[in-house]
Amino acid sequence: MSNTERTRPRTLAEALRGWDDAALGQLLQNRPDLATPIPADTSQLAARATSNASAARAINRLDEFSVDLLEALSALPEPVDLQALAAGVDQPVEVVQPRVTELLALALVWGNEDDLRPIRAVHELLGPTPAGLGPITTRHFGDLDKLIEEAGPEAREVLDKLTWGPPTGSVEKAERPVTIASAKTPVEQLLARGLVVPKDANTVVLPRQIGLHLRGGRVLASTRPTPPPLGGKQVSATIADRAAAGAALDLVRLVDGALEQLGTDPPPVLRTGGIGVRELRSLATKIGADEQAAGAVLEIAYAAGLVAAAEVGTGELWLPTSSYDDWLELDTAHRWAQLVLAWHSGLRAIGLIGRRDSGGATAAARERLVNALAPDLERLLAPEVRQLTLQALAEAGAGTAPAVESVVTWVAWHRPRRGGQFRDDLVDWTITEAALLGLTGLGALASHARVLLGDEPAAEDLAVAIQPLVPAPVSEVLLQADLTAVAPGPLVRAVQEDLVVMADAESHGGGGVYRFSESSIRRAFDLGRTAEQLHSWLVEHSRTPVPQPLSYLIDDVARRHGVLRIGAASTYLRCDDESVLTQLLSSNLPGIRFRRLAPTVVVSPSPPDMVLSRLREAGLAPLGESFDGVVHVTTAGNRRGQPPRRRTSRDFADSTIELTEDQVKAVIERVRAGDRVAAERPAEHTSGDATAPAETISVLAEAAEAGSPTWISYVDHNGNAAERIVEPVRVADGWLTAYDDGADQPRTYALHRIAAARPVPE
Repeated sequence: MSNTERTRPRTLAEALRGWDDAALGQLLQNRPDLATPIPADTSQLAARATSNASAARAINRLDEFSVDLLEALSALPEPVDLQALAAGVDQPVEVVQPRVTELLALALVWGNEDDLRPIRAVHELLGPTPAGLGPITTRHFGDLDKLIEEAGPEAREVLDKLTWGPPTGSVEKAERPVTIASAKTPVEQLLARGLVVPKDANTVVLPRQIGLHLRGGRVLASTRPTPPPLGGKQVSATIADRAAAGAALDLVRLVDGALEQLGTDPPPVLRTGGIGVRELRSLATKIGADEQAAGAVLEIAYAAGLVAAAEVGTGELWLPTSSYDDWLELDTAHRWAQLVLAWHSGLRAIGLIGRRDSGGATAAARERLVNALAPDLERLLAPEVRQLTLQALAEAGAGTAPAVESVVTWVAWHRPRRGGQFRDDLVDWTITEAALLGLTGLGALASHARVLLGDEPAAEDLAVAIQPLVPAPVSEVLLQADLTAVAPGPLVRAVQEDLVVMADAESHGGGGVYRFSESSIRRAFDLGRTAEQLHSWLVEHSRTPVPQPLSYLIDDVARRHGVLRIGAASTYLRCDDESVLTQLLSSNLPGIRFRRLAPTVVVSPSPPDMVLSRLREAGLAPLGESFDGVVHVTTAGNRRGQPPRRRTSRDFADSTIELTEDQVKAVIERVRAGDRVAAERPAEHTSGDATAPAETISVLAEAAEAGSPTWISYVDHNGNAAERIVEPVRVADGWLTAYDDGADQPRTYALHRIAAARPVPE
């Protein structure tokens, strides 16, 4: 950066013009909002950089020490050199200098080390009392120590209370005239000497010069140029990794179980969005988790696109999506990786579930508890705080479980101006969610979680990192005489699906324990299994002989199962003449099927109106009757059904803009071209001036003949005026064909839109 020269530029725009392309590119990468839309020249770039909105985005991403430096620069009297700034924050110059260089590179400060000036927006954003110092007064005080001593010890006590802020105090009739001779109280002694000045009728304020003098030249009482230490307990890194891997397996199991329950018994979508508290509590009981964990499981699945609201009939239900089927086809490591990445980049603050919505628009909304899957859980700060929290856990070192309070302090040091208490809550929630996700074990960051600290973590990298800790699935169980089956590891999905049909899960983990009972065996028979199939399956998938009590249980339930049969039929026909029904069964009416239950009764799954119509078409004359045998006339109804329309989950994108190298290069080229145009602008031309059309065409025609560059003022079809330097090639048919600055292909300009044209001197 060429602005290290000792001559101070007059404006930020002038300073930016002296930067090389590398420095401008770094500025655009650090402050990508400056590139949208592409600035016309450096002056526009500087104007955008000094706007409050853009400066606030940049300042909000600074750490505590950088913000302290900005406060010191804003508070100290100009000009401020590097030595004065270092003294103001009570830090060595070699500590302050690299941070000043960063602030200069961010265009939050401009000038050089002998004259550092924060941009105007910094003063406005930090407020009128930076570092708790009052306003600057134009009064000249002379020997301040002598003046303070003359005011007396009681007045000095008042000054000591105002020294480190706030610099204001309440006094009745603060604006009354007071002289040294008439001063009686300590405050009047200070007012008479100008050591405090009236702010309004009832408030006095300590001038900034006095405050800095009383602070001994320091702007801040203390500063921390490095993050606070991350204290915590030491644990075994190996055991922590294994504990985290176990939690990862549990997460996959919980998500699978929760979505299976949603598919079987989908809960309705609340009118305000989300899932009801009662339904969430029921789901938590069924999957073996507490209510808070069940809500987090649903949110993680929702972020991964595995569950969404679907319209069914006149209402909406929470149902698994088609992506859930694809997710089930993956191995455990890749399923876990997809869930983690969805959580890591998602905008939903899961910890808000069950809390009051402090951000509600009305008082009633703020009193309402936030439901899981509710639409108002998105927070732009969530992904950033998650990443910082994981970085803090990594900074603590392998095998170190830092205390939550130290992580909160560490994150607050890195983002002091963002979030406040909500930021601290997000850190706490992130630590809890990281344990649920299997990113931490025993409070320490797992080795496989460090993949998330990279710039663009990928699911494949996460899956590869955790794969060594994921046990291989097994297809056999150990049958016990107490009617239990012990899975020595995670089961192959097909085996697990068969086992949960005939047995109830009692415990989960790396393996699991399943118990056979009369009700579970009956469930298997209800789902179409036979006793022979159950016996065969147990023999095939058991490492131990099938216990006799289990075989007896299956056979005993099988003997009693199905004695009473139940089925469904939409229509019945009864006739005293058995031959009529016999003839009807052999007639094969189109689209109608019959089954004989008794010599005089047949049933059909088709609706009565359809059966009635087909029988009449066949020449029969049936008579309709109600359920209790009362004769009535039936008419054909209009049956219309629509399949449920599934709504996909919303795709939340991070608000942070990232520019590619090509985009940065294009912006720099546009800015440089705009600077060249501004430099070549004719001295006599001002904005809004126009030349006669004939003169414009003449200038362009001569330039095309000579092949010389020409400055033009052009108004596009949107009415936006721009200035460019072009090399005319042809002027004909109302169009100018010319090469634009830096373009490889010629472009055309409508002559009636060219307001002015001037040749550029060689």
